[in-house]
Amino acid sequence: MRNVSRWFLPLALLVSAVLIGGTGVCFAQNTNSGDIRGTATDSTGAVVPGVTVAVTDLDKGVTRTFVTDGAGLYDTGAIPEDRYQLTFTRDGFRTLVRGPITVTLGIETVNATLQVGQVAQQVVVTTDVPMLQTESGAVEGTFEASTMDELPQVGSQNGGGADWENFIVLMPGADGAPENSSSVSNPGTISSINGNLPFADVLQDGATTTLPMSQNTDVTIFETTAEVKVSATAFSAQFGVGDIIYNQITKSGTNSFHGAGYEFLQNNALNAAPYQFGSGKKVPVLHDNNFGGAVGGPILKNKAFFYFDYDRTIHHGGASTGFSTEPTSAMMSGDFTGAGFPTLYDPTTQTVNPAGGCTYTDGAPASKAGVPCVIRKSFISEYGSNKIPAGMISSIAQAFQKKFPTPNVTGQLTSKGYYQNNYAYQAPSTNPYIKWFGRMDYDVSPSNRLTLAETESNNPGQTVNEGICPFNCYSGDVSRDNASVSDVWTLSTHFINEARLGFTDQLNFFVPQSLGQGWPAKFGLNFAVADVSPGLSVSGFDGNIQAGTNAVYKEMVFDPSDVVTLIKGKHVLHFGGEFLINRADSTAWGNIQAAQIGFGGSYTSQGGGNTTSYDGLSYADFLLGQTQSWGANNTPEYGGRWKTPQMFVQDDWKFKPNLTVNLGVRYEVMTGWSETKGNMTTFDPSVQNYNVSASTVNGIAAGMPALGGMWYGFIGQNGRTTLQKPKYNIVMPRAGFSWQVLPSTVIRGGIGVYTSTWSEDTYGGGLGNAFGSSGSLSDSNTTNGICPIVSLSAGLNTANTQDPGCGGPGFNPLMISQIYNTAPNTPWAKNGTGPGYNQYNTPVPTNYQYSLTVEQEFARDFAASVAYVGNHGTHLNTGPVDINQVPVNKLGQGRSASPYPLFSSMTGSTNNAISNYNALQAVLTKRMSYGLQFSTNYTWSHFLDDMDSSGWGSREGFQNYQNAYDISQNYSNSNFDIRQMFKGEVVYQLPFGKGKMFMNNNLALDEALGGWEISSTFIAQGGNPMGVTTGSNNTSGNLSGSYTQEAILVGNYKTSYTDSTGTYPYHSLHSWFNDTVEAKGQAIGSQPWENPSDYTNQYGTFRRNKIYGPDLTNVNFSLGKSFAIVPDRGINFQFRAEATNILNHPSFGQPGNNQIGNNAPETITGVTIGGRVWEMVGRISF
Repeated sequence: MRNVSRWFLPLALLVSAVLIGGTGVCFAQNTNSGDIRGTATDSTGAVVPGVTVAVTDLDKGVTRTFVTDGAGLYDTGAIPEDRYQLTFTRDGFRTLVRGPITVTLGIETVNATLQVGQVAQQVVVTTDVPMLQTESGAVEGTFEASTMDELPQVGSQNGGGADWENFIVLMPGADGAPENSSSVSNPGTISSINGNLPFADVLQDGATTTLPMSQNTDVTIFETTAEVKVSATAFSAQFGVGDIIYNQITKSGTNSFHGAGYEFLQNNALNAAPYQFGSGKKVPVLHDNNFGGAVGGPILKNKAFFYFDYDRTIHHGGASTGFSTEPTSAMMSGDFTGAGFPTLYDPTTQTVNPAGGCTYTDGAPASKAGVPCVIRKSFISEYGSNKIPAGMISSIAQAFQKKFPTPNVTGQLTSKGYYQNNYAYQAPSTNPYIKWFGRMDYDVSPSNRLTLAETESNNPGQTVNEGICPFNCYSGDVSRDNASVSDVWTLSTHFINEARLGFTDQLNFFVPQSLGQGWPAKFGLNFAVADVSPGLSVSGFDGNIQAGTNAVYKEMVFDPSDVVTLIKGKHVLHFGGEFLINRADSTAWGNIQAAQIGFGGSYTSQGGGNTTSYDGLSYADFLLGQTQSWGANNTPEYGGRWKTPQMFVQDDWKFKPNLTVNLGVRYEVMTGWSETKGNMTTFDPSVQNYNVSASTVNGIAAGMPALGGMWYGFIGQNGRTTLQKPKYNIVMPRAGFSWQVLPSTVIRGGIGVYTSTWSEDTYGGGLGNAFGSSGSLSDSNTTNGICPIVSLSAGLNTANTQDPGCGGPGFNPLMISQIYNTAPNTPWAKNGTGPGYNQYNTPVPTNYQYSLTVEQEFARDFAASVAYVGNHGTHLNTGPVDINQVPVNKLGQGRSASPYPLFSSMTGSTNNAISNYNALQAVLTKRMSYGLQFSTNYTWSHFLDDMDSSGWGSREGFQNYQNAYDISQNYSNSNFDIRQMFKGEVVYQLPFGKGKMFMNNNLALDEALGGWEISSTFIAQGGNPMGVTTGSNNTSGNLSGSYTQEAILVGNYKTSYTDSTGTYPYHSLHSWFNDTVEAKGQAIGSQPWENPSDYTNQYGTFRRNKIYGPDLTNVNFSLGKSFAIVPDRGINFQFRAEATNILNHPSFGQPGNNQIGNNAPETITGVTIGGRVWEMVGRISF
């Protein structure tokens, strides 16, 4: 722990909550309790008022008494999750006893049909509640500890040997994205469910724990989790903010002492190697030991109870395993004479033609007249071979090269002459965790219950990535705290108040290993602005030389809330609200960057960006020191703030005993992100700007005004004081019904409006950027491959004149010192560069959710349902689109044609994307009986949108687009669109031994054959879609950089692919689809794709995300045996062997290229699920 004083804040909050708990002040929303509701009738169906309902908690010994109202209705309000017995009494009727009833999070319906007779006569019903949902139209799912404990799972996303997030992917309609930082096989709480993009809210015991920066969360310790309820469609107005709600409920103490000791053990000696891809990979190193113990019991019998858990993980394993693409020794010496290498051209002898209209000899069409272009001579013509003379190779590039890893596998030959994925790495790491949890429940009086809960953890880990430390390696000390207190007052049988205060924090301190080690000087780089390793990115190759992340994230969430339950006639009313306060005392992620430099291949191409699909190579640019992009920053900590006051009313109207109507409305305020000292800056189109240079810039004369400049929070131009304009008009009506047509048949449905949060990752662009120093520039947005941004040999104050024609007006004239600004405060401070954009009038992302479900219970323990689930999203985030893109009717006319010609490319969200989701979902469930329980589901769905996004950055997959001004042209299959999914879970207790069908009377046989159990989870689903663009071969002239031009299909991409290594069929690993482009002179349709150089200054026509990747199948398995150590004391021991991917069947990832014109096949080099991994589990319970 970095700061012991952080303990005082949650403690103070808890004490404060106790003091205000009974005041009835209305702040509130969520719940951490169950609820029993029902109607008392006589044998004719007439309602019976005045029935006394005694509700006894069988685990805690606490009894609460309620009375049915004039409509025969009773409602317990918030009660702990436990086993209950209900006793119904009224003069003139026999006493009815129901139970044990298992109450989980949500509402259980327990109706009572009373028979005429004496009170002393009893009717006892011991069956549990039906498997039907009769109180709500919402689409929800519940993961109970009793089931999760028996299912196989290996590893945790939050440290430790088990994690309830592993089961989210089993839900109908749940999936992930396969690219970037997301996961399709196990996305956890970053799942898309039922057409909701990953903008979820995670609660612990009813209080929000979702962090404001990345909208992620620290979930409960698995051993302490009683259940998790997932609300995904048309849920109550009592819940928000978020399209998906995960409500974790923790375990509590009871009247008897109980607990467990457990250990989860993983070792690579038990595991299978991952799929080889011809590399001969070994099994990744893994030594993981998660152990702990829990105990709960009474403090005062029938009154006060405690529960405590200590959990620790010792982890030594492979932080990352994969492939990278590295240069050969010949390439490092400048030798590109081998077969397949493109012809290289010399930028140091180039000729720039400002009038345009250049013609080329490499097959590329002539460039557009009026737009500057470049002509270069080949090294072959100058020096007799396709080799860069040794004297021209940058000494700084040579210094970088000495730190590159040496290829250790063959890899796959590309048609550009080099081998990709020729270095296999398995980097070991350490990732320890220490966690603990405590909870106390105290019944102050029969009408007042107090609950306090606290989860703490610490994670001092090391991130090593490819293992080329100190490069791209950093330490991360992360500590966490989730605390809550709730106070439930039952003021009468018809009036209940529940007050709650939640507090969450996460303190993150990341330090790169290269910090303060003098690496810029060791490399000889003179324009670095900090003493940390520079970052190197060579297109097509792997950037092993990176600084490693420096960052401080101190995130805090305060969540005071209150909810009142009022039972009036046939109405159960809930009303109240909450005041959610988010605080981010943080730095930018990677707030110290000495120099981030990129190389793309434009400067060794004959005509720069006009001919990169024909010649030129990124690694050759690197050797010559011709830098395509540059960025650096050194910014301080900032204090971000964002508040969301909320109110709601929810009426569950018991229209008839078999018909419940749900009506609700929620009101929210979103204040927008602010900063305590005004440390915010972003491009604002309404700010007055000027061309402050001494010459005309892109058509704007020196000294002339132009709209569009930098806005600063500490200045507040035009009255703007926040990143987003506060929203005071967010009203979200919700409605639903549940109609029990027959005792075993329910029809239910719902519709509602829901909003997502403004996480800092997705909506906080510009926060903390006003102070400190920063700057960036990319030539793909300026000269299109004519002049580099800077030479590797340059200094901070060196003009860019290395190549002929460069350094003058319009040809990257700025020195690094002019781009790198320290605490700027003028609208024109970022002129000539590409600052970020954050739309002031940002609308709140909104989803309209709707569903209709038919449920049928049969054969007592079976239930089936069929549901239509729909979702329509509006005002969705559009990701990093370029608001300064050259318009479609001016493509190829250069930066002067952009709407803000004083700037280069500027990315931000225009927040006008939409989405549509329609699904048919079928579920079949059997609860435990005769040793068998299972749940399976099938989903057919189609998810379309303009652009995908997520609250946690890079979890939405790729965000390709083409026309930034008409994002609706991007409307197509979502990254999360999986058409068919079949999933399930099963637990089977073998029928041998004591209490079973066979061999139940022999102690020896019971010890040998009794207590065995097998379980499994499984998934079989289609692939995710992918886009096909021109990638780095963008010839559209939109000046928005790579991957902003779609391809043009002229043939059949479902054909075999041929290169120098052979011919490969469609959907092979070497070539998932044929991406061959037409060569010069070939007839239209002779190859699948038109060459990007043949449609310069125009957009492609191939729709986004039309091609689908490989399917995914996975079976996890567990085999276990339970031993009754001391049967009379309830002491048991269980041993389990669990495995992921028990069949060791590879499910392959997406192709890694997805661009045409790069002369490289669409090769698959990774898997979505690795080799089989075993985990041994031991657990003793009492």
